[in-house]
Amino acid sequence: MSFPRPRPLNAAFVGGLTLATLLLSAGCADMATDIGLWSKARPAPPAKEDRTPPVTSTGRAAAVVSVHMRKSYENACKYGITLTNNLPFKIADLSFRFTALIGGGVPFDSQTKSFSELRPSEDQYREMIFQGVRCDQILALEVTDPGRCTLDTLNRFNSPAGACAKYSDIAASSLIKVTKKDK
Repeated sequence: MSFPRPRPLNAAFVGGLTLATLLLSAGCADMATDIGLWSKARPAPPAKEDRTPPVTSTGRAAAVVSVHMRKSYENACKYGITLTNNLPFKIADLSFRFTALIGGGVPFDSQTKSFSELRPSEDQYREMIFQGVRCDQILALEVTDPGRCTLDTLNRFNSPAGACAKYSDIAASSLIKVTKKDK
């Protein structure tokens, strides 16, 4: 009767596989990484951030929208916007729709940002993130009036479409082309 001869190479492979399985199932991924059984994903490169001072006035009494921060991620782009109230009355609520335009002027994504309870000379900051597109792919931001505002004598019951837009100015930005689109 003959007995099978042990094969050291097979035993080493099965033993290593068993060790890796035990370490990973026990939550010891760092130990598995240290001995070379597992490798961690490369960390994402740090985000690149560009900032300029916000534009607070355009020379007329208006609510001024200024895009003054851009942060580039691997697969997303974040913009920082400020609304400054240069009107002689309080802004109870004012919203803007920002549309990211990519190659050929194609709308990629839209986000609505609301600003509220701004007394004259005050400002508010908001951020918006466009997922699935890099900053260098966004050619322009188009700003439209979604028809939601409460300021002075205007409210959602008595304002026609586009009435809120006449109280706002869009400041030029060195970070991206920003345009105001009338409905």
